[in-house]
Amino acid sequence: MKIHQWLALITALLHLTAWSATRPNVLLIITDNQSPGLLGAYGNRDILTPNIDRLATEGLLFEQAYATSGVCSPTRATLLTGLLPSQTGVHNGLPGRFKVENWSAIEEFRNLPQTLADAGYRTGMVGKYHLGDHTRAQLGFEFWTTFRAGHTVSFVDVEVTDNGKTLNVADLDMHITDYWTQRSVDFITQQTTNQPFFLMLSYNGPYILPPTVNEPATNRHADYYANNPPVMPQFPVHSYLRTWAMAMRMKRNSTGSTLPLPWAAIDALNNQRSMNKIAAEMTMVDDGIGVVLEALEQSGLADNTLVVFMSDQGSAYGQLGLWGNSSWGAPAPAYRANMQIPLIFRHPGRVPAGQTNALLIDEFDLFPTLLDYLGLGELQIANTPGRSFAPALRGKRIDWEDTVFFEYIDTRVIQTRDWKYTERFLASPNELYDLTRDPGETQNLINNPEFELIAQDLAEQLAAFFNEYAEPRYDIWRGGTAKSTLFYGGRNRHIADHFPGWIPPVTEKAVPFTDR
Repeated sequence: MKIHQWLALITALLHLTAWSATRPNVLLIITDNQSPGLLGAYGNRDILTPNIDRLATEGLLFEQAYATSGVCSPTRATLLTGLLPSQTGVHNGLPGRFKVENWSAIEEFRNLPQTLADAGYRTGMVGKYHLGDHTRAQLGFEFWTTFRAGHTVSFVDVEVTDNGKTLNVADLDMHITDYWTQRSVDFITQQTTNQPFFLMLSYNGPYILPPTVNEPATNRHADYYANNPPVMPQFPVHSYLRTWAMAMRMKRNSTGSTLPLPWAAIDALNNQRSMNKIAAEMTMVDDGIGVVLEALEQSGLADNTLVVFMSDQGSAYGQLGLWGNSSWGAPAPAYRANMQIPLIFRHPGRVPAGQTNALLIDEFDLFPTLLDYLGLGELQIANTPGRSFAPALRGKRIDWEDTVFFEYIDTRVIQTRDWKYTERFLASPNELYDLTRDPGETQNLINNPEFELIAQDLAEQLAAFFNEYAEPRYDIWRGGTAKSTLFYGGRNRHIADHFPGWIPPVTEKAVPFTDR
């Protein structure tokens, strides 16, 4: 390299350092399978979440934010890329091991951690990742503490990969939530005011799925909820959950034993033990958030840190007789309890404090919004359907089309402020709800001729949206495939029968995206 080239490179690096040092830190806190209804800030009066509630008091709470998909891997892929499952190819929860070494499901796309790393941020990943090989850092992350796959079977016996080392929290006599909290504090205390940081703190609680939810609460909040049991939705078993359980009852796993999980979900319904367990794990997460926020204060970083709190997707805990996320039903349930997520922003002196916002926010809006808020809005996210609502974070009114979209394999949804239309591919039924008169989504109007034109109009909008944005290679409805996993257990035969020559899910190494 010639001397003038060296000088140009040094000048660029010095400019990048000065440029990035002025940007706020970002602490992105994600919970796992959590409905907003478990939080005091969203109206729960029984479950203790004082630290999350304080974030809402000191920041801006979005009343109507929705996940783009129904399970963990596709929602996390959308959050980090601003793309749909039918764009990334991540349609379902990914397994814990892959045929391709160091495989990442989204590394070929512009993504939040890699983009911020390229912009001069120090980056940390703590907690649930669920987007590829867990054994080494991916997507531009430097600090890397996670675990294999995404399904939680214990909160106290978890093998963790921590920056190249392997350990089990059982040997430390720690709850996994406390471990994620401690490692996040460790990352924060290593930071300085000279370089911004991005920390993705991804708790795998409260989770609320079997088998953990079927066990009695045993953490430090167990006694409180045993004496102060939280109110629980009471409904008979929904037909979607019952049909799924009956179908899965006929299946056998690799050991030949009957799969218990669908029946464990039915056991959790209307069961106070399960509700107490959810509450105890939710308050454990809230404890951790309080410790992390205190670490920001003690390190002198709180005023220059944007804190974002959210969950990956919703999860029913009895509403309408359902349990779990959208994979826990046949057909896949896509009700409010499955789709709605909490979303809170706090940035002292910049994001208005103690306010709420009623815009309909889709998960794919988060990435463009964060780039815009951080002064990186000129960076292009190729073919994203996402829109930036960053001006709303600064207290401004914005023009906004209140429409959100959702897809989970064979189920797609368009929701406006007044109507919700659900369409299914090679499955039934379709659904139509008048959200003004029926916010609980109890009366399916799809076969009512009075609303035929409304259903037709919403169906056309839904089709137009996916025709515009879906990548044909990964559009299941047009014969596309998925990355690694489509239906759990490889139950893809009906797709293959419908599309002769259909390509089963693939796992291929891609060229990682970078701005450098």
